[in-house]
Amino acid sequence: MKIVIFNDELRSEMQMYLMLSNLHDVIVARDMQDLLQVLDQTEADLTFLDLTIRKQSEDDPWDSLSVAHQIRHRYPKLRLIGIYDHGDSTMPRRAQDYGITHFITRPIKNRELLQVIES
Repeated sequence: MKIVIFNDELRSEMQMYLMLSNLHDVIVARDMQDLLQVLDQTEADLTFLDLTIRKQSEDDPWDSLSVAHQIRHRYPKLRLIGIYDHGDSTMPRRAQDYGITHFITRPIKNRELLQVIES
């Protein structure tokens, strides 16, 4: 399985990479634009997307939900899994409108990470 990760929190990104790289082909995207480029160049099966990324300014086109919308539009069969902070109870409802149906929360638990991949 080929997995692409974009997680803005370095500690959990490293944890995910170390946990998954022994079992799967894993690519870590540097930012939102890199994520879209990697997906254009790779036949990924699954993508983890950090849902906590907000626009930095009015001119900034990138936030998590707009990228999720682009991913869903370009790759309708790609499994898209959202990563969000445990305390943000509104994020899953908002993200479901953009085609994200599976989620993991930070702090990430290895068992939860493996369960969401296998589901």
